[in-house]
Amino acid sequence: MKRILFLTHRNPQGYRIQQYFPFLEARGFAVELCTTETAFPALLTRVRASDVVYIQRLLMNPLKLSMLRTLAKRLVFDFDDAIMYGPRGESATRRRKFARMVTASDVIFCGNRFLLSEAANYRSEGLFYVPTVVDTAEYPVKTHGPVPRPVTGWIGSSSTLKYLAGLEGLMGDLTENGTCSFEIVADRAPEVRAGGMVFKKWEKAKEKQLLLGFDAGIMPLTDDIWSRGKCGLKLIQYMASGLPSVTHPVGAAMEMIVEGANGFMRSDIEGWKDVLTRLAKDPELRKKMGRSARQTAEERYSLAVWGPKVAEIIDSL
Repeated sequence: MKRILFLTHRNPQGYRIQQYFPFLEARGFAVELCTTETAFPALLTRVRASDVVYIQRLLMNPLKLSMLRTLAKRLVFDFDDAIMYGPRGESATRRRKFARMVTASDVIFCGNRFLLSEAANYRSEGLFYVPTVVDTAEYPVKTHGPVPRPVTGWIGSSSTLKYLAGLEGLMGDLTENGTCSFEIVADRAPEVRAGGMVFKKWEKAKEKQLLLGFDAGIMPLTDDIWSRGKCGLKLIQYMASGLPSVTHPVGAAMEMIVEGANGFMRSDIEGWKDVLTRLAKDPELRKKMGRSARQTAEERYSLAVWGPKVAEIIDSL
């Protein structure tokens, strides 16, 4: 039996690791997962026993990478953030580590086109665009219709709550004039608390039902290097739930949104106000765009499409 070892941070990201396990097992792989909490000598023993080692997001120091590369029969490197820069921008240390990871690996999985172009600075072969995806079969689809006050929603981790700051005034205005209400779902409450904003604690078991409570989804961003590396999981979840989205034209959002069909991209507050108002007042528009959004998710960002592709690439190494 073939063996594949996944190596990642201590909190594994299921969207780019665990959900691929069944597809790999179907191809005859025994799957093992290790994190950075695994002692390095024990990790090397597991690497030696594996046919493929899959490293997710880690930028290893030169000595550890050299030892791992020597023992690994095949090496896959996957990343879904601008890890070559870091949240504060350019970093010479991160850049060197990233270059080593890319050149040392047999295959590189890049979460969006911007990240693919970054990896292409160091090699021309073995590069694959692999977006973050969801199992659309697990997402119930929103039934749109007239409601007294539509809910515009945001879902995500606390690390991305900062992007809501630029919409604080707008959220307050649209709530006050009765256009819509705003619902924030996260692991902790946001510091931004526009009047009338509702906070709901994120729970894995309730996530999809929480999404169904939205009538439209938002993903505000700032136009910087770190945001360009984001892979748009929020948008994908909105789309899978049959929701229209509004976002800034930054990074992966520009790959996902078909303007006016499955969502809107707007750069300025007036633009955001216009499209959020239109969506709030027009249930037929929400229904039409939500249907298109769901189709986008099924065709381009679904596990059913990408699971077999990823497993085939790994199996062919």
